[in-house]
This record gives sequence, C-alpha cells and structure tokens, in this order.
Amino acid sequence: MTTITGPGELVSLLPSILGFQPRESVVTVLLRERGALGAILRLDVSDLMSDVADDVALDLARLAMQEGARRAVVVGYAADEVDGCLAVATAAAALEETVAAVETWMVADGRYYCPSCEDPACCPPGGRTVPAVRPGGPTAWTVARDPGASRAPARERRLASRAARRWEDRATADPAAWRDASARHWRVALDEGADGPAPLGRLAAALADVRVRDALLLMLIPGASRAVRDALAGRDSAAVARALGAGMRPARPPDPGRVDAVTDLLVAVLEHAPPRLSAAPAATLAVIAWWEDDPDVARAWCAIALDHDPGYRLALLTLALIDHVESAA
Repeated sequence: MTTITGPGELVSLLPSILGFQPRESVVTVLLRERGALGAILRLDVSDLMSDVADDVALDLARLAMQEGARRAVVVGYAADEVDGCLAVATAAAALEETVAAVETWMVADGRYYCPSCEDPACCPPGGRTVPAVRPGGPTAWTVARDPGASRAPARERRLASRAARRWEDRATADPAAWRDASARHWRVALDEGADGPAPLGRLAAALADVRVRDALLLMLIPGASRAVRDALAGRDSAAVARALGAGMRPARPPDPGRVDAVTDLLVAVLEHAPPRLSAAPAATLAVIAWWEDDPDVARAWCAIALDHDPGYRLALLTLALIDHVESAA
C-alpha cells in the first residue's frame, strides 16, 4: 500500500496510474472513506467547453455520488491554460453539489498549480515543478486517510442551513430553555432517528452550543443523567467528573447501541450542515473514536474539525490527549 501525500505526488503519479499521459483532459480522482482511491474519470476539455458542458459535468457529479466519494481532486491538462482552467472550474462546480471537498489543479509544461489559489507561498508564479515519480511499482494506493462525510445534495443542504438558522435565532429569547429543547431534539433523534434535512439542520445548530455538545457525549454514558443536566446548566459538577474519568474517557463503557446511533447521526449532520457548523460534529466524532481506542480515526476527525475552525478547542484537546498517551507508551 502506497500513500500519496500531496497534490504534487498525485500529479506525478497520475500518468502511471492511468497508463497514459493525459492531454487536453480533465481527470477527476475520486476518494472514498479514509482516503481510499476510487474511480478515476477522464473528460475532454472540449466537452467541458461545449454547449453540452453542463450535462457532461452533471453526469460526472452523479457518478461521484454513486461512487460514494467523499473527496475529489480535479486535474486539468491543456495547451491553452485558460480553456483548461475553465473546464476544470466547470467540473468542480458540479462536483461540489455531491462531494464534500473538491480540489482543483492545472498541469502545464511540467509544472502544476491551483487555478483558484492566490497565495504565492502555496502556488508561486508559474506553479511548482511536477516532482519525479517515486521509485518502485506499488499496486495499491491511498490518499491521506480521511474519514470525512460525503455531502448531501445541494437542495437538502440549503434546507438544512435554513432550519439551522431558524433554530439558532430561537436561542436568544431564553438560552436555558433553548438548550433543554436542543438536548431533547438529540434524545429523540437518538431514539427515533432524524428524517430529513430540517431536523438535521436543527441538530447541527444545537451541537454548535458547547453545553449541548458536552451533554450529548454524556448521554452516551450509562447512569449519567445528572451529569447531562449539569452540563446543560454549565456546572462543572461532581456528577460530570464521575461520568468522565481521567483523560476525558467515560468512567463506564458507553452504550454500544447509542454510540452507533449518534455516530450515524453525526455523519448525517456533517453531510447536511453548512461549513460554519461542521467543526462540532467532527470533533464529537473524534472524541467517540478516542473512546473506542482508535487514535488514527480520532486524529482524522480532528483534522476535519480544525479545517472548519482552526481554533476549535475540543479537537485541539483530543489531539493533545492522543499525543500524551502515545508519548507515555
């Protein structure tokens, strides 16, 4: 198994993976859960510049959704770089409707760059030289382990975002009552599920509140009902300390059924939530992975949380705990 560590290496390896050197092409690399390499799809630049460009790009987005892609890397190859960049942008815009994260790159004259990047430290004028191909002949590939959620269709995301805004607006009148109602929404969702983008939007808005987020984690611990109430009230109580032992690990094993239910819900929330509300569910998933002794997955969820909010404290704390345990081992 070979791990591709960055865009330069991916660009250098694509001809080997494809079996030919792309020309006048837009190549889309689909990545599944935890960075596993999925389908690689090639389109002609001319097709993405023609009257049928929208239909071609829509077909690409549908294929990505059918593949269960979580990320996509779109790489353009064209003698006319303006046309190439436009073709890449058309493909990327369609993919953003069905894939959680889309990167774009352009390759020309042995160099590569991101067409939308304006940071000279990242993409210097003229781009970067495509690196030499790594020696050896690996047969399996992965790209930067990433457990991130896929993205729901754009219409569902818009509905979820509107529902989140409406629920957030209700918090100002009576924050304590709002937190209690938010916790009830999560309890009901854990018991009955959350059907549709509007409930998922409300759950995302609720989870952005630190007290509700902490209460949700405590709901997974048997016998922690008093700790849940104290967390919602903002009390750092003995009940909370008893429920969470040293190293932010639960004193009693969490209920497996509840853990499975909340994990599924958090992933669904991430699929529908606007980026501004995505750090909390990703960091909560990181804590659960930490509880389940899977530090690699916990780190990956933390990376997603910090990508949305570089200062998100729960993700930073989880990473610090993982580092502490690993350094002491």
